Amino acid sequence: TATATATASSSASSDVVASAATAVTALPSAPLAAAAAVASVAAFAVFRAASLHSSSSSSSASGNPVAATTTATTMTPPRGTGAGDASKGRAYLIAPPPLFPLVPAFSRETFRYEIIPNSMWFFEQKQGIGLGLNVSVNVRMTVIKLESGGLWVHAPVAPTKECVALLNELDAPVEHIVLPTTLFEHKIFVGPFQRKYPDAEVWIAPDQWSWPVNLPPTFFGIFKTGTLGFGGGVDANGDAPSWADEFECELLTPPALGVASYVAFTECAFLHKATRTLLVTDAVVYVSENVPDAIPDRDLLESGDDDNFTIAALKFLNLFDIKTKAKTRTTSSKDMTENERKRLGWQRNALQALYFGPSNLLDPEMSWVGIVNRLIVAPVVSTLVYENVPDDVADWARRIGRWKFDTIVPAHFDAPIKAGPKEWNAAFGFLPTSRPADEPEITGGVGGGVRGFGDGYYPDEDMILLRGVGDVLKDAGVIFTDENRPRRKLGVVQGAGVGGEKKK
Repeated sequence: TATATATASSSASSDVVASAATAVTALPSAPLAAAAAVASVAAFAVFRAASLHSSSSSSSASGNPVAATTTATTMTPPRGTGAGDASKGRAYLIAPPPLFPLVPAFSRETFRYEIIPNSMWFFEQKQGIGLGLNVSVNVRMTVIKLESGGLWVHAPVAPTKECVALLNELDAPVEHIVLPTTLFEHKIFVGPFQRKYPDAEVWIAPDQWSWPVNLPPTFFGIFKTGTLGFGGGVDANGDAPSWADEFECELLTPPALGVASYVAFTECAFLHKATRTLLVTDAVVYVSENVPDAIPDRDLLESGDDDNFTIAALKFLNLFDIKTKAKTRTTSSKDMTENERKRLGWQRNALQALYFGPSNLLDPEMSWVGIVNRLIVAPVVSTLVYENVPDDVADWARRIGRWKFDTIVPAHFDAPIKAGPKEWNAAFGFLPTSRPADEPEITGGVGGGVRGFGDGYYPDEDMILLRGVGDVLKDAGVIFTDENRPRRKLGVVQGAGVGGEKKK
């Protein structure tokens, strides 16, 4: 059983992350958050199309039945296991670019979980998008003790005084900091985290970028020791990291995805051999009834209120024919207990994070059933990224599927997930596309076999908005297709530790 510890404070000091530099850092984030830029222009038209579709179709929340998939059992501790301590500081200031306003902006609570005694820990914080949408999930940093006795830190979170204190309580030196992706919401904390632990080596995924000006990682305070790649990676001298024998490493380096020829969606997956644990960032998720401790009750209650900003906007515009759904609804949030409202708030929160806009946000139970307790690729990741470069993703997933693991740890939602290669391969079984079509079958997928269209990997009604946004972005040239994708020079994985290395 995992145990959680949380400490807090009202300390006035804060670490200012990304000032003017942040305005030009990686805009398209999880994933390719061109959606944050262009979706604001396209959303109304897409929403209206969704409304018309909903009006003319069945009133059920899901169009196609969800295909049967192998489910996994989680071992995440229940909500409410954290303990508070007002002697530690949570203050942390973020000044993100206006098109990607990360929240919380001023204070971040940290929860520590001991997953394997004296061997593996999770550090979780709340992270979401601002703009009054109140959509947040947890973001997870995983810490593993190496054979050397030092700590290996995967995907750092905000290094608040609280977070640093919780990490220091492990009484082991931080030897390695790992940035496994090119995505903004994970890389933004690496520079500040490195400053807290200046003796640690820093290993980063290749093809790091920023937009609209493509600046090097050093501009954002990230001074790498080496670049992740085959065999763990290499430093400036061509040497592999000292932890290479303890991990397997597989890189996803697809062609350019959109916005500019250098914009990459790179992710490095790791297998920690001793614990048979697969570590990924955004590749898969497991959504459950377990609400992350990092999401406070006030957020859940706000999301569970039928009069909140998002629901009010949907009603005003009558998007997804919500006015009709409201009239036929027999129970409102005012009739619910506090726990029922919090559960409804969690459902709405998670579904918005995954779909942007599910078919029935007012009463999302059917949408929830279609996605809960399943190891899946998040719909937003599959639609805006993976289905646009399916061959590269399928090849990467197959390579990982050959590893021997029985636990999966993503950077968001529930974890640890008791799942192995069978469940992993099933999660990528939708490739090359999750869209229904007239063709009865296609070849491909991670298993290399034949699968049919329209088998309901995602409920089609819930995918209307997301797929519509994806189509608009493709038509606008923001997301590339095979017809207009520019060629880009991939970062050199072997011998790539040149330029901007950390001085020893």
